Order: sequence, then structure tokens, then C-alpha cells
Amino acid sequence: MKCLLVNKGRISGIKNTDDLARVPYDEAFVIDLDAIFRHHFNFKLYNELSKYVEFTLMALPETENDLMDIIVSGASRVVIGDDLNVSTIQKFLDMTEEIVMRCGTEQKAIMFHAIKGNMYLSCRTYDIPGVFFYYGPFSKQDSNIIPLEGFPDELKTDC
Repeated sequence: MKCLLVNKGRISGIKNTDDLARVPYDEAFVIDLDAIFRHHFNFKLYNELSKYVEFTLMALPETENDLMDIIVSGASRVVIGDDLNVSTIQKFLDMTEEIVMRCGTEQKAIMFHAIKGNMYLSCRTYDIPGVFFYYGPFSKQDSNIIPLEGFPDELKTDC
């Protein structure tokens, strides 16, 4: 799956919204650097992008309001951090099952699975059921692994 980077309110490599209509794929993994590093969500951009591409958004929301705004703005799935407390993660899963948890350790992945999470973002795969959005070396081929093309090195935490 192709990664798209959002920085300063723009998608890298895409000049304007007309270019979105011409992207050669129908699904993407969007990484919002503004949201991750400056807690500034690009809701208008998500809404525009959702008209052309289904996407999983890595924005690492910390509140239920941010999560809901992201979903309403068009993200199909939302990546959350593994540093959230379990009760917050459970509230997120109660709002939507379409939560992907960034898992830096196997213990975090097991905890997420125990509270009914089943999608993980990692450089590793663990022996638990679910789907892995995988940014590690692409040596494994498996139906439950979605390789991410162009995932930024500075966000790889567990390799």
C-alpha cells in the first residue's frame, strides 16, 4: 500500500486536488505529520482526499473528539499510538472497530488484541490474529500483512 505524507497542510507530491483524481491507486496509507508532531489535524484535506481514495490515516488522535472528527472527515481506518491508556483505547474501539494500533512491543499488541483490536502497525509481526500494516523489510508474504511502501524512517519505532 502506498504511503502519502501530509506536511504543512499538503500531500507530498500532489500539487492540487485535481491531481487526486489521477492517482493510480484506490487505497492509501496517509501519514499526517502535522497531526503527529504539532497536533494540527487537516480535516478539510482528509475530506477532499476521501472523495478519491479510501485511506487509513496515521494521525495518532488522543481524544474521542479528535477520533470522531477524523472519521467524519473521511478516514476509513485510524492509527492510534500504543502510549494511550487501555480505557481510552477501549473507548476508541467502542466508537469504531476500524482502529489500527501502532505496536512497538508484543505486549502492546497482545493487550490490544485482548480488548478486541485486530489491526496493528508495526515493523514486526506477532503470533496473534489480525491484520498487520507492515513497514518492515518486505520478505514475508502473507494475506494478513499489508506492506507499506514509502513509510518514513523517522516514524519507524520498533525496527
